[in-house]
Amino acid sequence: MLLTFIVSTLFVSFVSGLENVELGKDLSATLELIKHQPCKSGKWTKKLEFEPGNDRKGPKLEPQADRPNCFTIGGKVDVLEDFGGDFSIYLELKNTAKKNTVPEKCVRQPENGCGGFGSCLYCNACETFGDKLGVQAQLLLDGKPISCADGLKKGSYDNLKLAFCLPNIDDVISSQGLSKESFLQLIQADDANAVRAVGIFATVYVFDTDVSKQMATQIKIESVYRRTKYSFFKDQPLPAEVYWTLPFNQLIKNQQSYVACHKIYGNLKVNRK
Repeated sequence: MLLTFIVSTLFVSFVSGLENVELGKDLSATLELIKHQPCKSGKWTKKLEFEPGNDRKGPKLEPQADRPNCFTIGGKVDVLEDFGGDFSIYLELKNTAKKNTVPEKCVRQPENGCGGFGSCLYCNACETFGDKLGVQAQLLLDGKPISCADGLKKGSYDNLKLAFCLPNIDDVISSQGLSKESFLQLIQADDANAVRAVGIFATVYVFDTDVSKQMATQIKIESVYRRTKYSFFKDQPLPAEVYWTLPFNQLIKNQQSYVACHKIYGNLKVNRK
């Protein structure tokens, strides 16, 4: 779980094709895009669809110069019907494409369910990025957060982007109770300078309704469950049969409430400088 969690927090850089990301003074990561594409249609109501791409064509990563480790992806975006409301974005991170696999845990998640890093829900996506707000994913129109009051009108856009921020690698490692050296020992490859390529699978869900109550309730239920079950490892994932019965996870499993869904696939290597 540790290795998959570390690498999955860096998933959004895949869309750049091949990108070096700073992980600290002595570490960097090389990320290689396989492809990114809209999710298949299902029970959910599709109101927003981003253009697909891969390592050869399609939308690429755009770093935000004034925000370290923050990026956007755009291209052609189709708004299939008018929608507005309290926008939220959920980032689901896995190391496998298997549908019912339990995603990586959301670390440092507040009691209200909004924020953290890992597989997390980011509420207030109409607000500006900032540590106090905990906004790490949002929709931008002409480079600015969209207005929840105005929403989005039906049509095709070339000025609408999905924005993400990556967590600081030191926070990720320390949250697991590790030093940087012990982390390197765990992921070191045969050449002692890099890890073998690791597959990353991420799904971005956009909601136009307030789903924070479901997430906040889920946190309380999970806390009670963990207190009643012995776990040898810190933050060991919940059993799948328990995880997918929780209130917010039921929205994902049953394809409810979200209005956009985009999948991203890639490989990652961590390198010592």
